[in-house]
Amino acid sequence: MFMKFMIDMMKNIWIYLIGGMFLLVAGCGHNDAQVFEEEARVCFSRGDDGGGQQDSILQSFFIVPEIQERDTVWIEITLVGFPVNEVRPVKIVQINPDAKDAAIAGTHYVGFDDAEVRSFMVMAANQVTARIPVILLRDISLKTEKKRLEMAIMENEYFKRGIDADCNFMIQTTELAEIPTNWDSAWKSYFGAWSSQKMWFIVNYLGLDDFEAEYDAGYKKYLKQKAHSKLNEYNATHDEPLCNDLTKHHEDGKACENCVVFP
Repeated sequence: MFMKFMIDMMKNIWIYLIGGMFLLVAGCGHNDAQVFEEEARVCFSRGDDGGGQQDSILQSFFIVPEIQERDTVWIEITLVGFPVNEVRPVKIVQINPDAKDAAIAGTHYVGFDDAEVRSFMVMAANQVTARIPVILLRDISLKTEKKRLEMAIMENEYFKRGIDADCNFMIQTTELAEIPTNWDSAWKSYFGAWSSQKMWFIVNYLGLDDFEAEYDAGYKKYLKQKAHSKLNEYNATHDEPLCNDLTKHHEDGKACENCVVFP
């Protein structure tokens, strides 16, 4: 009985599928499909429920090693339409060039029309998503300021704009110290209270620059031990040592200027 039930159910599913395909073909003739292909659209990908790519990002060179003059933010775009067997350029432009805090092409980022990035500004053949690089530049102005790069997808001969709300993206770039959003929950028990000096030391001497990634407890314990070792090594080889003395830490409720105390 159970097998007969399953067979009958599968027959019904196939009937509905075939009927649905017939209606789809009948309602979308060659001309309709051609119109849809000609009106292919692109937009910035969006995550769901606060996860995945959102509509903005903050990038800080403070957590990028000092010898590195560039940092690349990869932004995903999504095709709304049919993939085709050809490479199709995507047009993205800055929309806030006259704002007081605007990022400047050639100073704070590599312009979208620059030959270095132009070849990446495409939807590849037979693909429905693409990753677009935004190359940010470490300018001295970022030591004291935040710059905004507001960008938008624009229509070209290959694509129209998708939903307006999903066609804009914003990057803030700076070299100011920014505490990671997960410091208290993910790092405080291993590295102690956050400070900009401690953050600088971790990035440049432990080589850790992605604080949002998932790491297991064993690796974090290793980083904690490495922090103590590297701090002792630093203080032994520099004329101005960093503070690693818990007995004088937080005198009168204040951390010393060079505080890099690890628990």
